[in-house]
Amino acid sequence: MDDTIAAIATAPGSGALAILRVSGPQALRTADAVLRIEPGAWRPRHAMLGAAHDSQGLVDEVLAVFFPGPRSATGEDVVELTCHGSPYIQRRLLAALVRAGARPARPGEFTQRAFLNGRLDLAQAEAVCDLIRAGTHLAHRAALEQLSGGLSQAVAGLRAPILELLVQLEARLDHPDEDLPALPGPRVEAELSRLAEPVKRLLETFTTGRILREGARICIAGRPNAGKSSLLNALLGCRRAIVCDEPGTTRDTIEEPWDLQGLPAVLIDTAGLGHPAAGSADAESLRRAEQALASSDLALLVVDGARPQAPEDSAAHRRILESSRADKRPVIMILNKCDLPQFSERTEDATVRVSARTGAGLDALRRLVLSRLAPDAGRPEPGGIAVTSQRHSQALRRCAAELAEGVAAVQRHPDRWEELAARHLRESLAALDEIIGPAAPDEVLGEIFSRFCVGK
Repeated sequence: MDDTIAAIATAPGSGALAILRVSGPQALRTADAVLRIEPGAWRPRHAMLGAAHDSQGLVDEVLAVFFPGPRSATGEDVVELTCHGSPYIQRRLLAALVRAGARPARPGEFTQRAFLNGRLDLAQAEAVCDLIRAGTHLAHRAALEQLSGGLSQAVAGLRAPILELLVQLEARLDHPDEDLPALPGPRVEAELSRLAEPVKRLLETFTTGRILREGARICIAGRPNAGKSSLLNALLGCRRAIVCDEPGTTRDTIEEPWDLQGLPAVLIDTAGLGHPAAGSADAESLRRAEQALASSDLALLVVDGARPQAPEDSAAHRRILESSRADKRPVIMILNKCDLPQFSERTEDATVRVSARTGAGLDALRRLVLSRLAPDAGRPEPGGIAVTSQRHSQALRRCAAELAEGVAAVQRHPDRWEELAARHLRESLAALDEIIGPAAPDEVLGEIFSRFCVGK
């Protein structure tokens, strides 16, 4: 971090304004070389009006703000330039800053410097990326909670009692001649089991947290002409898919983002199942429908309630239900066309009745989908914390596994359990430390920050 970096911090394209950031030990000198403001005129955290020049002459009038380190976003000297939003102006200004001594920043390098300078821990740094990508209010709330340190505090709460038990064990191992009371094995065994419980509870929030971060994939499946595309259009509130009386209109999968009462989701309309392929194109449409079903978090099984059940219907429904049971995928059976006379012999199997044409039952369907996917998403847990990252989930899983191994060590090795339990306690702490940063390997850090955009 001995060099100075610069980048465009706003999204690509034209706009009213754009922001360029400069960070590093020579940030002020680099900006001053472009703006030609007297060094003594700079006042921390005050906007300065300057005329930006390059080798070709005047580029733009810009507003510049100097944030001296360590009280800055990156923990080092930072200058932010606000110019007009022309991509041409932005490129010329960035090139001028590079010629003045900065180098182009790598993806996520500003946030990485904030982490390395102690302004953010690793969990908070990852939340910056989640906040940028948040597309619904629940995803936004989860990212804000992590950015404000909620997850870090939860991890610290898990870490403290584990460390305390380790200190007690190591004190007796390192100083056997000291007059320290012995720790009974059954007591340590019970304590290890107790320490694992809050780790498991935090790990359980990943079911909802993953969906908040990545979005849920919801597959609309069923027989041809059951009203799947009509249901897709009704839930989206627009005519996204072609709907007509002719069976087999949908041949390819259609995926559309869906804001499910704040929960990010993707609705997937599929070709009808339950019939033999009529040709190569039909076979491919069936394969893609089954592939979409296999990759989904929830299946909406649409049943045509306005016609008697045929053997093909039963075969299609059985195939969808069996596939979902094998993958532990929840299924909601929907009796569609409830505004028409009902002929279905299996109406009692339907979880909810709707009419894609009139909208009847759609609100109840939305609530049901939300409850099946993320029952706790609509109400904050104590502390409002949800694990949203696969990396954090894996670290918590390792921590819980190490504590369980510690319990097993006490049970299986009564003659030397203290040393084994201490080792598992150290490993459990290392797993927790990977979440917030101290123990995260360099390759993990590189992979995390490479997902950021340039300028953040």
